[in-house]
Amino acid sequence: MSQGATGKRRFTTDASIGNLIVIAGLTAVLFAGGLAIAEGVGEFGPDIDWKPFFVVYTVIVFVPWGTPTIAAAVGATLAEGILDFFEGLEPDEPFGWAGYLVGFTIAGWVMGDDTDDVMRLATGAVLGGFVQFAIEGLVFLVIEGDSINVYLTALAGNTVTHGIILGAIPLIPMVNYLKGRADRLFPAAADGQVAN
Repeated sequence: MSQGATGKRRFTTDASIGNLIVIAGLTAVLFAGGLAIAEGVGEFGPDIDWKPFFVVYTVIVFVPWGTPTIAAAVGATLAEGILDFFEGLEPDEPFGWAGYLVGFTIAGWVMGDDTDDVMRLATGAVLGGFVQFAIEGLVFLVIEGDSINVYLTALAGNTVTHGIILGAIPLIPMVNYLKGRADRLFPAAADGQVAN
């Protein structure tokens, strides 16, 4: 994990724009592919669906906390936005996009740069799924005028599908498998530094 002199994680801001574009692009392509497969399953309940958040979380774990994490969140948001465009844009889409940016960024903050702390990875995955839909689901209250019960049901369901089933559960073995391998893709993240 990237540590400062006081033992606290540092927010990395020294990644080059080229590195950030690569991280965002890689995340967008991987997440769009996962969404294309997972969303074929369809929805159940009030807007409860299947989104492979572990794909984005995996990238987040192997890049330094900071602007590279935000770049991954931006890539995930772009992937969702492009797929939304092809499915037909609706007035509630900005709620979802804001949820992706904030949820994945918070997940990255919780996970940090530590690939060995399973509890931290799982907590970040579940919290990221929760925060993402807590923001996206506001559309039920603000635009659609649904009850708080509909909002809470959708929030709980999406936290389980995004944060646990397609979040923490596949993330842990994926991170274990990629340790040492992903370090070659993101060598700067392996030692807590970001190359320019």
